[in-house]
Amino acid sequence: MPIAQQTRTSKPSDLVHVPARHGIRGALSRYVTCVRADFELMRKGRAKYLGDEIGARAFPAEVVKRIGLQLMVAVRTMHLLRDVGLTPGAQLASRLIRHVYGAEIHWESRWAPGINLVHGNGLVVGRGARLSRGCVLLHNVTLGDAFDTASGSIGGPTLGENVHVGPGCTLLGPISVGSGSKLMAGAILDRSVPPRSLVRPPAALVTPRDDPS
Repeated sequence: MPIAQQTRTSKPSDLVHVPARHGIRGALSRYVTCVRADFELMRKGRAKYLGDEIGARAFPAEVVKRIGLQLMVAVRTMHLLRDVGLTPGAQLASRLIRHVYGAEIHWESRWAPGINLVHGNGLVVGRGARLSRGCVLLHNVTLGDAFDTASGSIGGPTLGENVHVGPGCTLLGPISVGSGSKLMAGAILDRSVPPRSLVRPPAALVTPRDDPS
């Protein structure tokens, strides 16, 4: 899929940060919107898959208990610093995230409101990555920048809305993952896929073990 078409699955405003010229008020408004949307997506996910009903006002307690939600707040804070023009602060926040949570996330990556990180450790998100509303990422996921021989450009993956990325997945280059797609654990993807795709890794090869004797 051409790079120019990658963000069609999301509203442009979801993937573009608030420039510094819009001032602190605009950046703070987006920060609050994003954190609320992230919390709401986590609530819905835990209710759907775990039967865990979390109250809408339980945010402070959940930030303490849920490492993934903690990491999302840290990412949003990093982006807030970037959006108000405090690039050194955003870079420092990125380094702190790496040391505290074991996740390496570039401050210039673009995250729409409403992202859910499950666990979050081992996450690597490059500068060119774009995440749309409703995306769920598990641990040890890589969204990496790479060179695309077809277009001759370097870029990172763009995830459409409601894309689920399982543990241990690796996505490389300026590719587009269509909305509603799911990548099973351990999948490696270096090309674009259409909406509602299911991406599976090769099946494990199982053979008898040699006789110890």
